[in-house]
Amino acid sequence: MTKFKTVIAMTGLLSAAMFSAASAGSPADYFNKIDADANGAISKAEFVAYKTADGKSTTEQAETKFTKLAAGDDTITLAEFEAAMKAHDHRKAKDKADTSS
Repeated sequence: MTKFKTVIAMTGLLSAAMFSAASAGSPADYFNKIDADANGAISKAEFVAYKTADGKSTTEQAETKFTKLAAGDDTITLAEFEAAMKAHDHRKAKDKADTSS
């Protein structure tokens, strides 16, 4: 019985990992999900709507993040978005390296 439970648990973990990898997508894919009107730029309204849809961010948190990403104007371009994601990934990797030392 224990082996059976272990196999079931491992199958679940493997499925979750595969789903996570498959749904990750590229920064451009993520950008396009947020760019609701597909005009090639993310407006504040699109960003706030996307970030608050799951209830994990407040409107204020989303607006603050938008302001940081928008680089002083009223839209986020794909280049700005990709640069921000690259910087985020770099910080995340650095933090992981720092905590594993």
